[in-house]
Amino acid sequence: MKRLFNVAAAFAMVLILAGCDRKGEQLSTERSELVLRFFNSMKLGDAEAAARQGEKLRAMDSGNDFVGDMVSIQQGNSFIRRAQSKLDGGEVNAALVEVERGLSAYPANRALLAARGQLRQLRHADKLLTAMREAKTSSEKTAALTAASTGLSSNISPALAKYFAEYRASIDKSAAAAEPKVN
Repeated sequence: MKRLFNVAAAFAMVLILAGCDRKGEQLSTERSELVLRFFNSMKLGDAEAAARQGEKLRAMDSGNDFVGDMVSIQQGNSFIRRAQSKLDGGEVNAALVEVERGLSAYPANRALLAARGQLRQLRHADKLLTAMREAKTSSEKTAALTAASTGLSSNISPALAKYFAEYRASIDKSAAAAEPKVN
C-alpha cells in the first residue's frame, strides 16, 4: 500500500506539472489542490472521500488511465471495508449486501465483482465442509471433497488446502485398506 501511495504521489506531481502547460494557472491550481486532497484521503484511509475527489479529477483528465484505475480502487475500497467489517463479525450475508450496494453504484468495479464471487462461495462453505465431515463411504467422501474444493475454489487458504490434502489422503488410505489382498 505504501508503494502504491508513493507511485501515486509521484504521479500527482506529473499531473500538476502537466496541468501547468495545458489549462492555465487557475485550472492548474485547482487540479493541484484536488490531487493533494485525493492522495491525502487515500493516505488517511477515507476511500469515500477519495472516490468523490477522484471522480472530479477523472473529469478534469478523462484520458488518463492511471487516474481511472486509482478512482476505481477507491470506489471499491469503501464498500469492501464495510463488507470486511461485517465478515469479521461472522455476517457473510450482510457482507454480501454491502458488496452488492457497491456494485449497484459501480457495476464494472473488478474488486467488487471478485469480492461478490468470494462471498457467494463463503455462504456455502459451512454446508460443504459439513458434508465432508458427515460422509461415510469412500465415494461419498470423494464426492464431498470434489464439491467443497470446487465450491470454495476462490477461497482456498493454505489451511484449507492442507485440510483438503489430508482428507484426500484419508480417502486413499481407507480405499487401500478396503482392497482385498492378493496372495
